Amino acid sequence: MLDSVRISLKVLNAAQLALIAAAALLLAWIGTAILGAGPATDGAQRAALTGARAFAEAVDAELHGSVADARTLALLLRPGDPALGEAERAALLRDWLALNPRYGDAALIGSDGSVRAAADPRRTGSSVARQPWFARARNAEIVIATNDGDETAPFDVILSLGLPGRSERIQLRAGPAFLEIGRRLRQALDLPDTIAFTVRGADGRVLAGTASTPWGEHRSASVPVQGGRELGSPGWVVTASAPPTAAVAGLPDGRVLGLALAVVGAAAALGYALGGRAAQPLQRLAAGEAGPDEPAVSPVREIAALTEAVAGRSQSREAALALAGTGLDRIKGRLQTFEAMSGWTCWEIDPETRRVVWSDVESAGTAASDHASDLSDLAAWFEPEDRALLDLTLDAARRADGPHDVVLRARAEGIDPAPEAERRVLVRFLREAGDGRRIHALSRAIGGGVSETPAGLNERRRDAVLRRVTDGIVHDFNDVLTIVLANLGTLRRRHGLNPEPARLVDAALAGAVRGAALTRRMLSLVRGEGETITECDVGASVEAALAFMQANVLRDVPVINRIPGDLPKVLCAERILEVVLLNLAFHFRDHGLRGFAIAAAEHLSEAETGFGLPAGPYVRLLIASGQHEPGRRARAPRPESLETVARLLAEIDAGWRLVSDGTAEEAFVAEIWLKATERRAEEPPLWQPALRVLLVESDGLVRASLAEALADLGHEVVQAASGEHALALLCESAAYDAMVADQSMPVMTGLQLAATVVERYPDIRIILASPHGRLPAAARQFLQLDKPFRPDDLAAVLSAAAPQVRAA
Repeated sequence: MLDSVRISLKVLNAAQLALIAAAALLLAWIGTAILGAGPATDGAQRAALTGARAFAEAVDAELHGSVADARTLALLLRPGDPALGEAERAALLRDWLALNPRYGDAALIGSDGSVRAAADPRRTGSSVARQPWFARARNAEIVIATNDGDETAPFDVILSLGLPGRSERIQLRAGPAFLEIGRRLRQALDLPDTIAFTVRGADGRVLAGTASTPWGEHRSASVPVQGGRELGSPGWVVTASAPPTAAVAGLPDGRVLGLALAVVGAAAALGYALGGRAAQPLQRLAAGEAGPDEPAVSPVREIAALTEAVAGRSQSREAALALAGTGLDRIKGRLQTFEAMSGWTCWEIDPETRRVVWSDVESAGTAASDHASDLSDLAAWFEPEDRALLDLTLDAARRADGPHDVVLRARAEGIDPAPEAERRVLVRFLREAGDGRRIHALSRAIGGGVSETPAGLNERRRDAVLRRVTDGIVHDFNDVLTIVLANLGTLRRRHGLNPEPARLVDAALAGAVRGAALTRRMLSLVRGEGETITECDVGASVEAALAFMQANVLRDVPVINRIPGDLPKVLCAERILEVVLLNLAFHFRDHGLRGFAIAAAEHLSEAETGFGLPAGPYVRLLIASGQHEPGRRARAPRPESLETVARLLAEIDAGWRLVSDGTAEEAFVAEIWLKATERRAEEPPLWQPALRVLLVESDGLVRASLAEALADLGHEVVQAASGEHALALLCESAAYDAMVADQSMPVMTGLQLAATVVERYPDIRIILASPHGRLPAAARQFLQLDKPFRPDDLAAVLSAAAPQVRAA
């Protein structure tokens, strides 16, 4: 064991005073340096935040630029043009990549996932249907997909060229240098070269930059990539790291340094002199000698050593406890901040001991306190019927990873408890990582609605998907009906048909019109749109409703329709009229009435009617039945059927008179008075002088049928398969009187094409074709044609455009 080192008290005192003087001078010098260190450190933090924001905005701009490049590439490839082969498209892709080196690959992908053309010839003919992004692309127009494990291609941009899931797609694969924009950003914002940028995907994978943490002290800031309304947030995060830029204070000059050394030396000499004078009594005390005026004392070296050891151990233990307490307080403060900001309450459950621990801020005032109770006390907070569900969810959380959600009802308390909907609590359980002995839980009240529950969110997603699928089905069905109406109308007009073929063609046309009404009802049902009072053709609506009623309600009951075809239109929604007739059919069936007859006539009332309706034109409907069928047992009557009829007709200000309800021996007789529209004056013939029409339709069969119908009307037709094709034809020659464009075209919609044509060629009259009520408000300035339409409807809208064309 080494001997202890002996230091003279005089030397020690001199060293102490010299160190004190040197420390004072050093602190003075450091203070002058620190005055500029704080702003410099703050400047490093601001520089990191500014760089992260600018980099995120630059990534947003690059992503939007990629979407624009994909649209440009779609116009170049012309997927709907059969004259362009796949080999030619592959050559075009390679030439385009040579001009855009920031992309590694590009491909045209079919709706079924097959690669139709690609810059890499090895990909042609392969399939991407099993790749994770393909399932998301069925319901999204634009998809940003990261590539796991491929550093040369960090992500792909996929653009649908039409309805998502039913059209071709353009896939652009970003190259390794796509996101290397740090150098340009530093030069543009005059940032130091020491700032480093890192881009991470939603799964934490590094897309650009380095994954390692910079060595030494750094200031960092993170900003999410927004994406915008068209793209949506891809979940990427941009992190910028910058070292502190505080400038080190320069060394003092020679004179100041010499003065400082002189001060330190003087302090050492003074300490040495004072230490020698004070050391004499201590030396005598340690040796046990007495001075002239001092009594003899015993040595104290052992006592001093023991005191120093005990004090050192006590200080070490107190420092460790204080450090641990500070860490626990910091963790608890973060949990309290999370609970206050999110509205969630945090729990910790030990299933083995059945103990539950949580924090309660309200009961302890400003300082939160921890509470512990048994698991049975937690279950007692909820309704008895829900406690079994709580136990099942806890057991599932113990057995499997991942969050487990459950909605429970808090127990009603008090004389006037809250409604059940206001006592609903969403609880989320998650097993602790590692051994999984503990379960963490989050809980919060979800109010009266269920929109925040997982079931409510899933229901909204299903509704959105159902609307999108229904829109696609209705669009295709309307195209089919348009083809049928156009060809049958052309056949009926062009060829003189005998009575029997003419009757069959008219029946087919009536069926197509009924199908158009069916698509409108389907859209209204799925979208949940309210009914508005619109003009309705009584004859067509009643005929369509009677066919449905006879097939599903009346069945073998004879039906008689005596509604003439020259009645004016009425102010009544077609759906309301169908519901009224359907309720009357239920009344007939339930009371065993034999026969359903309906007739109508136009009636002009010059005075106020007996229903309280004002004077004016009306269409009077008469509904009657036959006598009760003998020997037939009637069903249980539904009195609400006639009540529903009266209420519906009252909502649209229509008249309703029940002469006999058919419950007794008499037959059923009732009247309905519907407000009629004013008859329009005789219009000039629809056949206008020949117009030169530009027909823009992406579906080839629909385009050919409409071109045939327009030619049969005497017009000159030029066909275009897309908006880009139409603009190319207009560049060659703008001598067109009108343009008929379909709204639902891929890449460029009819409204987008119309906006471009109006700006460049204002003399061309534009007609937009779309299902009824599906055009946006911006399309009101153009003529509209509801799909499906007959050749007569097409002739009518062209006749409306012809006077303006001639005036121009």
